[in-house]
Amino acid sequence: MLFALGSNGSGQLGLGHGEDMATPQIVPAESLGLDVSSDIRRIAAGGNHTVVLSSDGRGFSAGDNSDGRCGTEGHETSSMFREIHLLGDYSSQWEDVAATWSATVLVRKRGDEVWVCGSGDSGELGLGDGVREAKHLTRIPDFPPTGTRAVQVVACMAHVIAVLDDGRVYGWGKGRKGQLGDAGHDSWTPKRVSGLQFKVERAVCGKDFTCLFDNARDGKVQMLGPDGRDRFNTKASAPSDVPGWKQVCASWGNVFVLQDDGRLLAWGRDDHGQLPAQDLPDVAMVAAGSEHCLALTLDGKVLAWGWGEHGNCGEHTDAKGDVKGKWNELAVSGGVTRIFSGCATSFILTAQT
Repeated sequence: MLFALGSNGSGQLGLGHGEDMATPQIVPAESLGLDVSSDIRRIAAGGNHTVVLSSDGRGFSAGDNSDGRCGTEGHETSSMFREIHLLGDYSSQWEDVAATWSATVLVRKRGDEVWVCGSGDSGELGLGDGVREAKHLTRIPDFPPTGTRAVQVVACMAHVIAVLDDGRVYGWGKGRKGQLGDAGHDSWTPKRVSGLQFKVERAVCGKDFTCLFDNARDGKVQMLGPDGRDRFNTKASAPSDVPGWKQVCASWGNVFVLQDDGRLLAWGRDDHGQLPAQDLPDVAMVAAGSEHCLALTLDGKVLAWGWGEHGNCGEHTDAKGDVKGKWNELAVSGGVTRIFSGCATSFILTAQT
């Protein structure tokens, strides 16, 4: 069973309406069009849209589709999830997904193809100079390079990063803060990131930075951006290595590293309480949203903290809409199996049908 809460002005929670929710709501089975007792592999959420990938490679989206960012036929906003198909191809098997504020990036054919849809003014579609909109799913030409596969795509507000199977990294979109590497400018097509210190195994994206990790044994870390003013010390406070990492994720201004022993390491912005409380219990899974974070504890509880003005952290917030220096527990029925976070949105998957 899939539960959702948080920002919902464009119906991006898939609940059949457009009202924000501060308590976990069951996503109707007829909305998702999927047996949600099966595993949901990935949820990517932009500013006003959400994309869900199932374990069998099917894709579903909800929310604002005025510019085609949902990848579904027709361009109307939908508060119900609809299945994503390539035009004329109803057997698409999607491998991975990422979302900028107003675009979607999908990977298929075991990482041999990268498709995009939606809009962006900084090159985040990767389709060439001046291409700001793709109302239908469009394949990025000549990418990934021949003989390689994209094993991970991640994105934030306006830039996208792809990790290849040989450890190289490519990026496109906004790059003026150094989030695409040394170039220091926007890129309208995928460009190889230079100056890497190791073969990259995992990447995460914040608003003005990209954080790269090598294998979990060595745990080397490399920050790309933010260049210039590092207002929240996101780059300055980053460790050089975090050996034994189990999972990594990022919000707009933070990086979160879950270690093998259940401890959660984090650095960066904390003006809304984005950093975890010091007495946070050991956790099994973490999911970072735009300015909030979810954690699944070892005993199966879902905790939320950070900026929760839209209800994405639950009902109890301070006068500024924050959950700061503490956490809320998000109660749901059934054993929790996965958690996901987006732009002021939170999703919880349980084993209960």
